[in-house]
Amino acid sequence: MTSRTRSFRPLIVYLLLAALFYAPIVMGLRTFPDGDFTHHFLPFSLFQQSEWLAGRWLPVWNPYTYAGHPFLADIQAALFYPLGDLLLLLTLPFRSPAARLYFLQIEAVLHVALAGLFTHLLVQQLTRSKLAGFTAGVLFAFSGYLTGYPPLQLAILRTAIWLPLILWLLLRAAEEPGRWRWWVGAALAWSTAFLAGHPQTFMHLSYVVAGWLALHGVRAFFIQRQQRELAPNRPKQVMAGMIACCLLMVAFCAAQLLPSLEFTRLSVRSSVDYAYVSGGFPVQDIWQMLFPAILTQFSPLFIGIPGLALAMLGLTQLRKTYYPFIFVLIAGLSILLSLGDNGFLYPLFYRYAPGWNLFRGQERAAYLVAFGLSVLAGYGMVALTELNLRARRLIGGGLMVAVIIAVLIFGLFWQKTGRGALSGGEFAGVGLLSILIALAVAWLLWQKSWTVWRGWILVGLGGAVLLWANGGTNVADFSPARKTLISPEIMATQAAQANGRVYNEYRVYEDYGVSASVEDVWGSSPLRLTAYAALFDNFPLDRMWRLLGVETVLTWRRELFVPSELLAEYAQATDTTYLHRLTDPNPRAWLVQDVQFANDADTYALLADHTFDLDKTALLPLAAESSAQPDVLPASHPPTIQLDRPAPNRIHITLTDNPGGLLVVSENWLPGWRVQSSMPTPQDPIPVLRANLTLLALPLPAGDLALDLVYWPDSLTWGLVITGAAFVGVFIGFLYHRRRKPHA
Repeated sequence: MTSRTRSFRPLIVYLLLAALFYAPIVMGLRTFPDGDFTHHFLPFSLFQQSEWLAGRWLPVWNPYTYAGHPFLADIQAALFYPLGDLLLLLTLPFRSPAARLYFLQIEAVLHVALAGLFTHLLVQQLTRSKLAGFTAGVLFAFSGYLTGYPPLQLAILRTAIWLPLILWLLLRAAEEPGRWRWWVGAALAWSTAFLAGHPQTFMHLSYVVAGWLALHGVRAFFIQRQQRELAPNRPKQVMAGMIACCLLMVAFCAAQLLPSLEFTRLSVRSSVDYAYVSGGFPVQDIWQMLFPAILTQFSPLFIGIPGLALAMLGLTQLRKTYYPFIFVLIAGLSILLSLGDNGFLYPLFYRYAPGWNLFRGQERAAYLVAFGLSVLAGYGMVALTELNLRARRLIGGGLMVAVIIAVLIFGLFWQKTGRGALSGGEFAGVGLLSILIALAVAWLLWQKSWTVWRGWILVGLGGAVLLWANGGTNVADFSPARKTLISPEIMATQAAQANGRVYNEYRVYEDYGVSASVEDVWGSSPLRLTAYAALFDNFPLDRMWRLLGVETVLTWRRELFVPSELLAEYAQATDTTYLHRLTDPNPRAWLVQDVQFANDADTYALLADHTFDLDKTALLPLAAESSAQPDVLPASHPPTIQLDRPAPNRIHITLTDNPGGLLVVSENWLPGWRVQSSMPTPQDPIPVLRANLTLLALPLPAGDLALDLVYWPDSLTWGLVITGAAFVGVFIGFLYHRRRKPHA
C-alpha cells in the first residue's frame, strides 16, 4: 500500500462509519424529520440551484420570503461555503426537490465523517497515537451533540466540524512556524467555518482558536528561552504567522462578511435583551451525560459511558503534558455556559465577553463539551497503556458502582416522581443497558494485561453505544420523494397567485414560497429587517396587506374582515385551512403626490391609522428631506404602472400617463438598490429612498418612463475585491516561494 493510499485510509474509514450510522438515509429509504432542514435549508438550496441553472452565480436577492430578502447577505444561505457549493455543483443536473433533499442529507453525512477525520488528525498529532486519534474521532463524530440537532440545523454542523482541523493546522504551524502553508491553511479553514453560516457556533469556535493561538504564542517564548541557539527567531515567526493568519481569515471572509454586517445592523438581531438570549440547559440535563434521552429528545452532552470513562482517564495525563488541561478547561467552561441563566457563568460572559450577548440558545455550547470530552477520551486511551492492573481494576470497579448508583438516584428522584421523559419500562431498559455497558468496560479493564486489540474493542463498544443512543434520532418516515410532495394548499396557492403576494397565517411552512416560487410576506430566517418586522407587531392586518401588496390569504379564518372570495378549504387534523383572494387587490406599486417626513415611531403610528391615506401620501425618514420628490401638479388620474421581474434582484417598471411624483414600490428597502434607466431624467441617477417604514420609493419626473430597479450592494463589490486580492496575494506568494525553493 502506497503512502498516498495510507493517508486516505482514515477518511475512507470515517466515510464508511458515517454511511453505516445513517444507512437508511444513505440508501434513500428515510429522511431527516420535518423542521429547519426540510423547511428552511432545503428551500434555500433549491433557490440557489435554480439561480445557478439560470446562470446567476451570485443570487443576492430572494423575492419569495419577507416581501424581499437579501439572500446572499443572510449568512445562513452560506452562498460562499466551498464544500456545500462543490457538492451542489456536482449534483446540479438533478433538479427535482427529492434529489436535492437526498444530496443535502448526504452533505450532512459527509460533514459528520469529516468531523471524525479532523478530530482524528488533531488528537493523533497531540498524542502520537493512531488509536487515540480514532477514539476521539469516533466519539466526537457520533456524539449526542453532533448527531442530534446540528444535522437538522445544517449551518451548525457545517460550522462545528472545522474546529479540530483549525487547531491541528495551528499546532503544525506552531511546530514549524517558518512554513507558511500551515498558517495559510489555518486561515482557510477558519474562514470556511465562518462561511458555513452559523455565527454563534463560529463564535464558540473562535474563542477556542483565540485561546489556542495565545497558548502557542506563550509557548514560543518559553521555547526560545530554553533553546536560544536553536530557535532564536521562533517568537517572531510565530507572532508573524498568527497576525497573518488572522488577517487572511478576515480577508477570505470579506465577500460574505461585509454584506452580512450591513444587513445585520438593520435586522432584528441588532438589539436583543438578556431575557431573549439567556436560555440554556436546566441543570438536571447534565444527567444525560450518562443516560441518553431520559429528559429530552436530544442528548447533546452524551458521548457514551465508555467515552466518558476514557475522558476521566484522560485526566491522568495532566502530569505529563498541559494539553489535557486545555480541553478540561474547554469542556468545563462550556458546560457552565450551556446552562445560560440557570448557571453563574453566562451572566458574566453576557456582560463582559464580546459576542455572548447576541445569540440565544446557550445550550449550543454543548458543542465544545462534546469536543473537549472526546479529545480527553483520546488521552484516556493513551493512559490505559500506562496503568497497572490494580489501577485499571480500581477504575473498572468504580465505574460499575458509579453507574449503578446513578441509575438508582435518577430512578428514585426523577423517574419515580414523573420528571423523566421515558416511561418506567423504557427507563428500566436504558438503566439496565447502561449497567451492562459499564460491566463490559469494567471486564475489559479487569484483564491482566492491556493490549492494543482490547483498546480497539473498547472503541468499538463506544461506537456501538453511540449508534444505539443516537442512530435513530434523526431518521424519520418516508423517502425523499414522498417527503417533498407538494401539499394541496401550496398547489392551490400557486394557482391562485397572480401579481400580488400571499399572507400565509402559519398554515404551511414559512419558506414554502422559495420552493414553490410564490412571493410571501413570511419567512423562516431568524434574520429579518427591523423596520419590516414592525409591520407584524400588533399592526392592523389589512394595513399590512395593503402596504405589502397581498392578494391571497391562507388562513384558519373562514371569513375575513375585508371583502374576499373563498377559493378553497382543506380539512386538517384539528381545524380547517381556508384560501381567500381579496376582492380589492392591493397594488405592488403606486404613485403619490404628497410626502411627509417622520421618524420610524411616528411613521408606524400613521401607517396603522386607517384615516391616513396611503394612496395619496408617503412617509419618508427625516434624513431623506434633502431628496424630496420633483415639483408636480396634483394628478387628475393615476398612471398606468406595470411591474415585471426578469430576475430575482431586478424589477422592471413601466409608467405611462405619468404625472410625476413619488413612486412607492412594495419591496423591502436595503442599501444596494439602484435605478438603471435608458431614458435620461432631470434627476439622474434617480435616488432610491426608504418609504413607509420599509418600502422602496423613487422620486420621478412627469412623462412616460421605463426603468429597472436592481439590487447589488456596494458592500458585496468591496468584499469581492478584498477576498479576490487576498487569494491573488497568496497565489503570488506561493509562486514566489516555489521559485526560491530550488535555490534554498
